[in-house]
Amino acid sequence: MKFSMGSRLKLSVICSSCLISILLVVGAVLGKSEQQEGAYRPLAVYTEILARIKSDYVEEPDIPKVTQGALHGLVEYLDSASSYLSKEQFEAYQERLGNSDGGSGLSSGMVVRKQGAYTSVLAVVPGSPADKAGIRADDLLDAIDDVSTRVMPPAYLQAMLSGAPGSTVKVMVRPVSDYESPAEHTLERADPSLPEIAFRMLEDRIGYVDVDFLSEDHVGQVSAAIRSLEADGADKLILDLRGNALGSPAAGIALANLLLSEGTITKLDGQNYSAKVFNASADSTVTELPVAVIVDRPSSGGAEITAAAVQQNDRGEVVGEETAGLAAVQQTIGLDDGAALILSVANYHGPDGEVIHNEGVTPDRAVSQRELRRFREVQHRMFDTTEAQRKAEEDVGDPFLEQAIEALKG
Repeated sequence: MKFSMGSRLKLSVICSSCLISILLVVGAVLGKSEQQEGAYRPLAVYTEILARIKSDYVEEPDIPKVTQGALHGLVEYLDSASSYLSKEQFEAYQERLGNSDGGSGLSSGMVVRKQGAYTSVLAVVPGSPADKAGIRADDLLDAIDDVSTRVMPPAYLQAMLSGAPGSTVKVMVRPVSDYESPAEHTLERADPSLPEIAFRMLEDRIGYVDVDFLSEDHVGQVSAAIRSLEADGADKLILDLRGNALGSPAAGIALANLLLSEGTITKLDGQNYSAKVFNASADSTVTELPVAVIVDRPSSGGAEITAAAVQQNDRGEVVGEETAGLAAVQQTIGLDDGAALILSVANYHGPDGEVIHNEGVTPDRAVSQRELRRFREVQHRMFDTTEAQRKAEEDVGDPFLEQAIEALKG
């Protein structure tokens, strides 16, 4: 017996409705709570909506495509790190994991974040293909190889920026300086090379350490820098984590332990994840100097864990902006049809118990919006000469750094 497309859909709807009814009845028989039974009700609503789309929409819809869109929306609604990947997307994603950048997209030089329909550039690696093309933090990424980022799951999107050195990727970017003027760039991927940390002595014997990216190697560099600054007479310390959008939680814990000799650094738990508590060890501490930590909107992951640990152990003040809120453990779950879920299964918390993922870290001293606007206008402006840029930067100053110095003096 043959069934038409409409008959197959009606049969599917009937079967789905029967299955839902059976689940509800079984739940009642087994003594399930009303709250648990309620979890099935949205499925009935979805079935009804699907039937209405099929029968009443202006034209014959592509039901598999509609369903896939619903699945993407369902998972991405959870947080900006979770993803549903179709079979084809998951295969491409897995292939990119074998690249020299581990599928992170750093071979193109960008760290990006998708929020709703928009994908923003969180950070750009200095000297990378993206940097050479003039792409900057806060730019919007509209398309990758002529495919809109709006239809890409977050994990797949970042992986599509990844590739073998020498290969190319085409990106459509709307610069923050003029969102109405999108520009197309063809980037030739390269082996990722993250810059080392920078440090120097400021006035009033304040040591300054700038950490743009965070790995185990960078933690070692910070340790050496702090020892060097103390040897040169520093009696206060600024740790600048602005733009630090790529840092593992493990590196963030290790970085915090350089500053903390006791207390809780972070906590980790999830619905089906064994809770863990990470405490500071005096053996790993390298300084007791008063410290201020600078963060901004892109500060993510390990940088957020460090900032929360310093702040909530009363080790020092955090200044700047509220951070990105990207600090979770991800798990890849393969599905029977070859598709996959990449879900956040555990969240990192500050020592006080406040969740970092999705919420971010709120600074003790926030830079004013007026100062931020002026500062970022200079950052994003294109200057005719280096001298003109230097003069503009001197006129505006660095409100983040000024706030940190004020916190230490206060």
